[in-house]
Parts: sequence; C-alpha cells; structure tokens
Amino acid sequence: MSRATETYEVFALEYGRMERASRDFYLFFPDPHEGPRPIAYYLWVIRNAKRTIVVDLGFDKRSGDARGRVMLREPMAALGTIGVEPDAVETVIITHMHYDHAGHGPEFPNAEFIVQEREVAYCTGKPMRYPPLRRSFDIEHVTDMIRANFRGAVRFVDGDQEVAPGVSVHLIGGHSGGLQVVRVETDKGPLVIASDAAHFYDTVTEGNPFTIIVNLPEMCAGWERIFELGAEPGRVIPGHDPLVSELYPKHPDDAMSLVLSDGPVAETPWEAWKKGR
Repeated sequence: MSRATETYEVFALEYGRMERASRDFYLFFPDPHEGPRPIAYYLWVIRNAKRTIVVDLGFDKRSGDARGRVMLREPMAALGTIGVEPDAVETVIITHMHYDHAGHGPEFPNAEFIVQEREVAYCTGKPMRYPPLRRSFDIEHVTDMIRANFRGAVRFVDGDQEVAPGVSVHLIGGHSGGLQVVRVETDKGPLVIASDAAHFYDTVTEGNPFTIIVNLPEMCAGWERIFELGAEPGRVIPGHDPLVSELYPKHPDDAMSLVLSDGPVAETPWEAWKKGR
C-alpha cells in the first residue's frame, strides 16, 4: 500500500427495484420473511478532485428485460445526474461479472477495467458449460470484457491490491468465482462497498446465505472479512438492500443517489447487531 493517500466522496446510485419471493434470496427456509421481499440495484461512484472511479455498471435494458427485472432509470442516466460522463471515466472497478454488475462496458471507451483474474477465469471457463452456473452471467457482457482485454484495457488483480491512492480491492469469492469488495478512504474514515459479499443487512445478521453460491465457506468467511477492512459497521455498505436508500443522505442533485461518505442518518442494522453481540 502506498503511504501517500487521498480521500473521496462515495455515492450509491439506485437504478432498479423490484419485489420477489424471499425464498429467491435466502438459502435456508423457512426464514423469518416468508413473503415478498424488495431488492434494489445500485452502482457506485468514488470521486475527488483528481479522479472519478465507477464501481460496477448495472444491467442494461436487454439483459434486464430477459430476466424480468425492473429498471427505474438507465444506469448511464443515473451517472449523468451527479455529473459523471462515461467518456471521461478512466477507471471502472467490476466487483464481479454477474449480469447486474457488468453491463454497459462499451460505453466507457477510455476506461481501464479492474477485475479479479479469478473471476474472468471462472466466467470464461469450464463452469459455463453448465446452465445453473452460467445463468447469472450475460454472454454479451463477458464478451465485452474479452474485447476490452484485447485492446489492453483490463487490469487483472490477484487478491488484494491498491488501485488508486486511498482505494483498494479485496478478493472475497463465494458468491461468484472471484468477487471483490472495495475499500475507500473518506474524510470520515474508511468505507467498504461490500457489493454481493452481503446482498442485504440480514444476510449477515441472520447468517442466511444468498442462494447463488460458488463456494459457501468463502461466502460465509466474506461476512467477517468485510468488517475486518477497518470501516465502522455503519460504513460497510451491502450490495442490494433497499434500506441503504433510507439510511444515507440524498445527493442534492438526485433523490435516488445516496452520499455514502457522509455516513448514515440513522443506526444501521449492522451497527445494532454489533452492539448486541
């Protein structure tokens, strides 16, 4: 890690939301929910005066429609509401290559894509022979990443690595072949974008894994790892929980975007859970 660091603002941009049966989201049943459960879809932006880093790119209309997902707005339009122009973005971190995180790659012609080598090996390798394993990936998104690699625009990471001063990625695995999370330095201390290492707050508090699993021991270990990266529990952000949109302040230019780096406006479930342990 570099000694010289920078601090950033961090934003979550919601672009989709829908309800599904809770059995779609929890491995063990019966669970305390037993009914419909909302899921939110986000992408994230890390920004300071020197650089803008986009974390994940959401799903595109084609891939969302194919799966019956509800897009509230185009992810690229969401970026525009806070002044992010894809052509000007030089760094995109892909936490994993699932369809709802890896769309829109060609709309970032000047970006370097940062992805775990293990993730690309997984989604281009033998496991994709099998329908249950490939169903979370979109072949066009995977092909876009291969094309980006052929033009020298992919930086492969093997494990944990600083990718910019004050921004690092950390291999978790579990949910996909090479899922990574992102740690960011802010003026108020470190913040962790957990992405799908924890879909919801109660994935962790109830110890009930999400149903898409490559390696269950890695997934469970990831619940501990996201809190070991130095951020307070209220500054560890789950990947798909609609509560994020209630617990963090709104961006002044867009009510569907959250200013994560300001910290939560109320106690989060993980803060309460840690206190009670």
